[in-house]
Formats: sequence, C-alpha cells, structure tokens
Amino acid sequence: MDQYIGEAGRTADLADLDELGELIGGGRYFRRIPRPLLHNILRQGTLIDVDQDHCLIREGDATPSRMYILVEGSVAIVVNGHFILRLAEPGDVVGEMAVIQSTPRSADVVTETPCRLISFPSDLFEVDADSPRASILYVLFAHIMATKLRMTTAQSLIRKSQRVTAPGDSYVGIIDAVSADRATARETVRCIWPEAMITEFASPAEFYQCPNMFRFDLIIADVDFFDDFRNDSTSVANFLAAMKLRGAHVMIFSHSCQQASRREFLIRQGAEDVVAKPCLPFDLEHAVSKARISYYKNLELDRAESAAETDQLTGLANRRRLEEFLEALVLVYPDQHRPFSLILLDVDHFKHYNDNHGHQNGDKVLQALARMLPRALRRGDLAARFGGEEFLVVLPDCDKPFALQVAEKLRLAIEAAELPHQHTQPGGNLTATFGVATFPDDARDTEALFKQADECLYRGKHLGRNVVVAPD
Repeated sequence: MDQYIGEAGRTADLADLDELGELIGGGRYFRRIPRPLLHNILRQGTLIDVDQDHCLIREGDATPSRMYILVEGSVAIVVNGHFILRLAEPGDVVGEMAVIQSTPRSADVVTETPCRLISFPSDLFEVDADSPRASILYVLFAHIMATKLRMTTAQSLIRKSQRVTAPGDSYVGIIDAVSADRATARETVRCIWPEAMITEFASPAEFYQCPNMFRFDLIIADVDFFDDFRNDSTSVANFLAAMKLRGAHVMIFSHSCQQASRREFLIRQGAEDVVAKPCLPFDLEHAVSKARISYYKNLELDRAESAAETDQLTGLANRRRLEEFLEALVLVYPDQHRPFSLILLDVDHFKHYNDNHGHQNGDKVLQALARMLPRALRRGDLAARFGGEEFLVVLPDCDKPFALQVAEKLRLAIEAAELPHQHTQPGGNLTATFGVATFPDDARDTEALFKQADECLYRGKHLGRNVVVAPD
C-alpha cells in the first residue's frame, strides 16, 4: 500500500498488512476469508485518514463511487438529513452496492469521528466484457453478499419466533388516556377484526402491570403521554420496547404522528404503523385491516412449518428448530452487542418415575411440564425439548440476572405443580434442576454455551437437585 494524503488533508501512516488483517479480519464480511487472500485484497486499496464530518458518499451522486472498509472510527448513514444507521466496527464496509449499481446514491455516508479507512476506487471493479479475468475484489463482493444473505435469513428466523405460535384466540390491546379515542379504536377493531378479544389500558403504567406472559397480536397505542420527545425519548423508547415484548404488531395512533420527525423516531423504535390523530375512519380501518391480514398470513405459515419444527410429544420446538434459532442468534447478536441466555433443565429422578409408573405416565408428566414453560416466557423466547426429560429455553435479549429469575420462576412452578404420583418420588415431590449460561459472558459459540449450561446442570444435581445454577 502507498501512503495517501487523506481527503481531509492529513497524511496517513503506512500500515502493516498483518496489523490491518488482524483489525478487520474479525469483521462480519472477512471472517471466512483466508488471511493470505485478505492480504491480496487489501493490497488493491489505499489507506486513508479522514477528518470528522467528511462526506464519503453523497446522496443523489451518480458518478463512479469508491468502496471503503472501515479500520478505525465511526461513520453514519444519513437519508434526507435523517440518521439511519451507524457503522463503527473494524471491517464494516460502505459503498459496495454503489460500485455495482449505476443508480444515484441513496444516502450520504458521513464520518462521525476521525476515521481510518481503506479506499478502493471504482475502476478496480471494471471488467472487460471479453476478458475471462476479474478483479480479486469480486471475491470480497461474493463474501459480502453471502454474509448479507446469512444475516437476512438469521434475522428472519429470529422474527419468526415472535409470530403467532398457536391457532388460538387473537388479542388486541388499546393504550390511550382519552376514553373517546379508546372507543374509536375499539369500534374500529370490532368492525374489522370481530373475532379479536380487546383489552384496554388508560396509561402506560396500567399496561406495564400486564404480565409479560400476556401476549397481544396487535397493540394500538397513543404516545401523547410523553409531551417532549427530545427529553422523554428514553421513556418513549422504553414504552415501545415493552409493547414489542408483548405485541407482534405495534400501531401508534397519536397526535404526535403529525410530525415527520416523530413518525420516523417511532418507526425506528419498532412501530409497524403510525396513524395521526385526528384521522378519517378509513385510515385507522386500513391500518387495522393490514395487521389482521398479517396475523392470519403468519398463522398459516406457522401451521405449514410446525410439523417439521415441533416435537410430537410435547408440542415444543424440536432440535432442528432449536439449532437453527441458536445459529441465528450467534450470527446476529455479536454484531449488535446483545446478550442471550440458555436455561437447560432436567426432570429429577425421571427414570425412577418411569420405572414405577410406566412410560405412558412419564409422557404425561413431560407434556404437563411443556405446557408450563411458555407461560413464564416472553414473545420471542423459545422453549424446546432437548431430548428425553431435558428441556432447553432460549432467551434472546436476556442477561444473566433476568435468566436466573426466569429459571427460578420455572423451578417454583414445577415444584408447586400437581402431577400424577409425584408423592412417590424421592423427596416426596417431582422437581427439576436448572443450568443457566449467558452469551457472550460465559461463552462465544453455541457449543461452548451448551457445555456451560450442562456443567451447571450437572453441578445442580450434585448439590441435591431442585436448584438453579449458573457459572460463577
């Protein structure tokens, strides 16, 4: 690589290829590229230093674009003056689609801090139509596209766990301080979605009292409780997050939706629809109709997929679904710096139960335990039969303290349950032992995470069973 006078006027130091390879080799697009091949790719570029607030790519520009690999610093993706996304990890790539598309750029890419990048001019990607050879950079393109496909698939698998999971009744929640507006939303739902059961809340505080296990297929909420979005943005975001935990589809019905900046903020925080008050009846009816159609489409998808992904005895997820879900979390969550936890549980003295009461009664116990698990979980959590009398619970966006609370809640529920012949078990009751492990605190891949949870379960058995154990 050559030294380069950066576009902001500073000279970048010549970097060693091994050092650069170490810095960006762990990035999502480079993990599967052999290091010698990565070095060959990097040799095609130029190392540059760029000052803060420099526009690398300009929205609407149709001239040939450069591609950049981020080495140090942070860049922002901005559309129409509005922040969309931040890239701050070594190995993040910008401009790759602009190189292969002739359309004008769809966003600005602006440095938020002084940045060090590797720049690749567009002419490196030009290929003679009659030539059988192409730039080595197309190897990088292949890895970028393959990684984006894996990420999209993984995100789809994670979202799938938030869909309707059973063909039972549909539930709609309405959160609004104004009784007349609650009535408007209620009558609209009754007209468009007559089979739905409706629960109303006069404030976020009332809604927060609703147990996590109570799940809604649509939530229609006002956010005018928060007068100042700038100062109350954290409260608004927390309110949206609480609704997303309990709702598959969140619709904001509020005077706040009259302002474009607030609509954008709400959508970014997870709202699927925004409807401004006051509105024509058709606007609200149309939004509710879309949510209902989405509900039934997802219900049909679940029915079609359930046979291949469900344990026949318990009705929980099977090993195939479990492994796909965990692979998706491990792919997506490290880049987003988000934790998730595993709870592995094993029925205590289950062989003793089967030997004394038969496998048919043992199956009934497993089915009863399988019905208990989802009641303590949130939408998006996954309960699976791991094998025999073992079950595994996966808790996305869950740190260790919360996972321990969930495990203890499950332990107490099993201990208190009325199960056939439980009094004949050693200790006079049928219980379970739990092992808990959290990503990335306890392990950074699924195999190691399973091992940690299993070792904790094993320790729990030696501590006398009917306990919850996590790594120290």
